[in-house]
Amino acid sequence: MHSSHSQSNLWMRFVILLGVASVVVFAVYYVWMANAGAAQNERRALAEARTLSAEMDASWDYVNSIQERINYTNGVYDFKGVYCSVAGKSIAKRFTDSTEYSIRYVRENPRSGTDVPDAFELEALQAFGQGEREYYAMTEVDGKATFRYVSSLEAEHNCLECHGQPVGEKDVTGFKKEGMQLGDLAGAVSISLPMDAIEREEEQGFMATVVFFCALMVALTVVLGWGLNRWVTHPVISENEKLRREAESQSNFLTIVTHELKTPLSAILAFSDLLKKPERDAAQNIEIANEIEENANELLSMINNVLDTAKFEEGSMALHEDDVDVCDVVTVVRAAAAPIAKRTGVDFVAIVAPGVPIVRADREMLRRISMNLVGNALQHTESGDSVVLRMSYACGSLTIEVEDTGCGIEAERLPNIFERFSSGRDAARSGEGGTGLGLFIVRNYAEAVGGSVHVESEIGRGSVFSVLLPLRPVESEDDL
Repeated sequence: MHSSHSQSNLWMRFVILLGVASVVVFAVYYVWMANAGAAQNERRALAEARTLSAEMDASWDYVNSIQERINYTNGVYDFKGVYCSVAGKSIAKRFTDSTEYSIRYVRENPRSGTDVPDAFELEALQAFGQGEREYYAMTEVDGKATFRYVSSLEAEHNCLECHGQPVGEKDVTGFKKEGMQLGDLAGAVSISLPMDAIEREEEQGFMATVVFFCALMVALTVVLGWGLNRWVTHPVISENEKLRREAESQSNFLTIVTHELKTPLSAILAFSDLLKKPERDAAQNIEIANEIEENANELLSMINNVLDTAKFEEGSMALHEDDVDVCDVVTVVRAAAAPIAKRTGVDFVAIVAPGVPIVRADREMLRRISMNLVGNALQHTESGDSVVLRMSYACGSLTIEVEDTGCGIEAERLPNIFERFSSGRDAARSGEGGTGLGLFIVRNYAEAVGGSVHVESEIGRGSVFSVLLPLRPVESEDDL
């Protein structure tokens, strides 16, 4: 429940953080697009205006190129009144009437009212007089944003027939010539592009970008959320939960250790106090001394378990191999366990199977494994029941087995009984003194030499603990 609540909080924070980041990114993007969009619209309008201007120039040049074909009939000159200026203006008018765009021709000294420039076009003509070839700007016409573009027209050979020398002479159209020379400014083509259509397209593009951005952020949220949950959140929460359980177990362990240490210490102090009284005989003193020794050994075993656990945690536990007679180990364990079994009314038996060889092993490791298993069994076996320690050897492995007819262990608790700090009746209290470290040490000793541990148990019928240790037998002189 705590883990689920923590995960929900992390998810909520992640979504809020990503939402805030998305809003900030989108706001920056919106400001950038607003500025970049205006510049982009102007570039697009300029490109379209240049294209239209080039198309008008092409129409103008084409009419110029076929003047003779137009004005000669059967080899006789017959002016038809169709020349570049008329054709260009007619095409411009038809284009203007059929579109939202406006195209017209202007000049500083117009021959007709249609050629009169407005203020913007007059500025463009003045700029052309200073060497510019085009003039454009974003303006406002009738309250609407409009891109204005003006491109210069230069006098060409065909233009001089109507606008060249001599000045004042009437041309074929009836207008007086201006005395232009080749390359002079003949006028300009003026194009007006309303920005409504371009801006609508930009808005549509922007909305499509917004939709894409939102879809991208949703996809990014899902992917990042999945990755965060799989590789960050879940491992962190699991680790935190593990640390929390471990801290709780350690706290319980300290409580248990404190309580368990008091028991043998109190007994030692009590029996020591009895020794001070002079009225007892020698037999009573020997019995008291035995009780003190038994409690001191129990206290020492508890302290050794704690120290061994610390060494295993640090990875500093070192094993010292020697030639070990398993029967000697069993004798030591029997001597330590028999008084406990006698006091509690438990029938304790230690058996070494025939043919068990002398092995290369750490003597203390074998004693600690055996004593922890036996001590665990004695703790969970009531008066009248039995505990059996068996040692056998087969296929290069020594098997240490402890069977009891005690209370047994629930099936759901079996996977955890070899964990450290597993203590108390509800967690299969293990080891000498009930510190919850006995079976943990058994497992670690076994794994240190490549061995394994196994347990079978049934409620009300007892348990069987088995430790398999791959130990090399010592070759006797007869085998050499």
